[in-house]
Amino acid sequence: MTLKASLCVACLALAAAGGASANGPGVGHPYLGANFVYEAGDSDRQSDDGYGFHLSFGVPVLSYEHLDVEFGYSALQRDRDIDGRTDYTRTLHTDFLYRFAHQHFFGAGEPGFSRPVLHPYGLAGLALVEEDSAGDSGYHLGASLGGGALIDVGLPYDTLIRTELRALYQRNDDTVAGDSAILDFRAMVGLQMPIPGFGRAPAPVAPLLPPPACRVAVVDPVTGRSDCDTDSDGDGVFDSRDQCPGTLSGTVIDATGCPVQLTPQVIRGVNFEFDSAILTADSKVILDDTARALKGMNDPNLLIEIGGHTDDRGSVSYNERLSQARAESVRQYLIGRNVSADQLTAKGYGASQPLADNDTEAGRAENRRVEFRIVLR
Repeated sequence: MTLKASLCVACLALAAAGGASANGPGVGHPYLGANFVYEAGDSDRQSDDGYGFHLSFGVPVLSYEHLDVEFGYSALQRDRDIDGRTDYTRTLHTDFLYRFAHQHFFGAGEPGFSRPVLHPYGLAGLALVEEDSAGDSGYHLGASLGGGALIDVGLPYDTLIRTELRALYQRNDDTVAGDSAILDFRAMVGLQMPIPGFGRAPAPVAPLLPPPACRVAVVDPVTGRSDCDTDSDGDGVFDSRDQCPGTLSGTVIDATGCPVQLTPQVIRGVNFEFDSAILTADSKVILDDTARALKGMNDPNLLIEIGGHTDDRGSVSYNERLSQARAESVRQYLIGRNVSADQLTAKGYGASQPLADNDTEAGRAENRRVEFRIVLR
């Protein structure tokens, strides 16, 4: 890939990342899950606590970004107190799962510490329960209510750790003796993985064809001799259509061979905790998408400068220190998401380059920003 093409791809990637979805890796896609289940059963069961497994398949509800519908199957067993034999419970679940705002913990948010990320959720749904107790079996309608958390610790394939507590209530037809209703409590832990092929596919990039070995520029009508067009300044544009001959090596040019100005890309929504360089939870979700875009940029001639900017409140020296710390915080986060450290640099500009009037709150908010600028080594 040529330098010019690499720059174009990098600019487009940065622009696309700025408008990406707020869903983090492994969240907001169809998924499969497998969990170990421990059950504290209703006292009327007169049995030991149960254990088993729970399998799930979930799909996002398209009109609601944080809502999934999930179908599950669980199978548990427990030993009876009276004779030590085994009872079984098998359940089909249909639940609605709502994911709340992302959270960070265990120091995540400090520069260079990007994980773990917590996605808390609540759920409610209906169930069809098969009880096989003391040789007698029956089917009951039930209902589930609970909550848990999906935890991103950087496992392969965007796999998440899932933890959950739920209560399962069911009407009883005396399959379990002693009560007309059964209330069991279940704790689960396992893994959840997005289904391959259902995520957002990267935009196709057209292959770049090598230039022809020789472009015929002049043909002598008498002798029939032909001369090749040349590229004297080596900028990739033949002299016959180069409107800016003598371009310095490494200069980014347009189709006419003239230098172009690259506009810095502002990644909207990258914010920090008040008066600090600690990234907010929503900012990290945005930077996750930015990291995925930047990982495809492997041209050694390119360098991404992460520029930190503040409003004009505070002293000049303080704003410069704060903007430098914030730019470095973003750089360390991207490095933690496997973007090459060699292609990232951080620089704090303080309040020296405002985009808007600092006399209004809206203007100050626009000036507090992080910019990504493509530079040449």
